[in-house]
Amino acid sequence: MIYPYYEKSAVLKTEQAYGYLLAETDNNDIVELHILKNGLVPAHALPVDVVFYVISGRGKITIADEITNALKGDVIAVKKNLDRTWQNPFDELLKLLVIKQKP
Repeated sequence: MIYPYYEKSAVLKTEQAYGYLLAETDNNDIVELHILKNGLVPAHALPVDVVFYVISGRGKITIADEITNALKGDVIAVKKNLDRTWQNPFDELLKLLVIKQKP
């Protein structure tokens, strides 16, 4: 199955970040997330496991009070029900691929 990029749909739009649903499969929701310079995605938890891939830029992710630097090419796995916060304190756009694993 092919999911054309032009068919993406907006799932998040704030002054600091925006995201697009790229595909919904039986097992995953796949989202492209953009966090602007000095942007923030506030603390939240999801009832599913999530994997992030840093497409470009760099940022900081806080998972259950542990802060980690995330660089281009990094993969970060977050277990369900753990709070996470994304920050982009840097000058360039932080672009992430987000894979939400369905139960």
